[in-house]
Amino acid sequence: MKGLFLFTGLLLTGILVQAQSDSLRVVNAKWANKKLAKGVIWKSTRVENNELFNANQYINVIEVSPNNRRVKLHIVHSDSLEKTSQLAQNVHALAAINGSFFKMRGADPDYRPDLKGVPKLEPSKLDHNRSVVYLRENDSLIAPNIPGKEPVRKRNNQGSIAINGSDFFIVAGDSLNLQSENYIKAHDVISTGPLMILNGVDLPISNDKFCNDRHPRTAMGEKADGTIVFLVVDGRAKEAAGFSIPELQKLMKWLGCRDAINLDGGGSTSMYVKGQPYYGVVNYPSDNKKWDHEGEREVANVIVIKQ
Repeated sequence: MKGLFLFTGLLLTGILVQAQSDSLRVVNAKWANKKLAKGVIWKSTRVENNELFNANQYINVIEVSPNNRRVKLHIVHSDSLEKTSQLAQNVHALAAINGSFFKMRGADPDYRPDLKGVPKLEPSKLDHNRSVVYLRENDSLIAPNIPGKEPVRKRNNQGSIAINGSDFFIVAGDSLNLQSENYIKAHDVISTGPLMILNGVDLPISNDKFCNDRHPRTAMGEKADGTIVFLVVDGRAKEAAGFSIPELQKLMKWLGCRDAINLDGGGSTSMYVKGQPYYGVVNYPSDNKKWDHEGEREVANVIVIKQ
C-alpha cells in the first residue's frame, strides 16, 4: 500500500511539473511581434524539440487592445464557400480568422447558368446557406440554430461570439432554449463551441474523439482587461502536432483569457494578415496535407478586423 501511495504521489508530481513547464514555455516563449494598427498586435511563435505538450507547435495570435475604437470586428459570411483570405480581402480587412461550423457539400450558388455547359439549377436546389449554427450579420438573421433529433445543444453551439463594432463578448448558450441567441443584443452573432472558459472558470470538456485528438484549432478569447484574442494553432504535421481541446483550454488560460471558445478547426483553420506574402495567409493550413501556406480550405464565414 505504501508503494502504491508513493507511485501515485510521484505520478501526480510529474504531471504538475510537466504542466508548469508547459505554461512557462508559453509565457516565456520568444514571440515575433508586428504592429498591424494602433492597438492591434500580431504575434507568432514556433515551439520545437517537442517542448509543448511533448510536441512541436506553431502558434499565431492577434491581440486587439481594450476599447480600441480605431478598429471594428465583423462576422462575414458567404452563400458559397470561399477561402478565409479571399473573404477577408473582399471586405478590405486588416486581419481575419476562419469562423464557425458549416456544410462542406451541396450545390454551389455561384454556378453560372448562363455559361455554356453549366447546368441550370432550380432555386430549391441551390444551397444558399452553408451555416449549421446560428449566424447573424449586420442585424440580419442568416441562419438559426437547427434542432437535431433531440432539442439539446451540441458542442458546436455551446456558446456564441457577439460583436458590436469594437465591443466583443462570449455568451453561454441557454441549454433549454436553442433560439436564445435571438435575444443577444449585438449586430453580429455566431454560435460555436466547445465553450472552454467563462468568467475565469474552466468548463468541463467532453471526453470524446473530437476533443481528445490533436488537430489544427481556431479560437477566440477575451482577457480580464478587455483585450480580444484571435488564435490559430497548426497541426497534422511533424512541425506542428496541433492541440486537443483540453490543451487548447490550457493555452488560452496561459495567454491570459478569462473567456475562451473554440471555433471550426482542422482543415478550416486559417489566419489572414493584410500585406503578408502568400495572399496574407500567415499560418500553415492543413487542407492540402503540406507544410506550406497554400492549404486553405474554402469556408462559409470568417471573423475580421477592419480599420
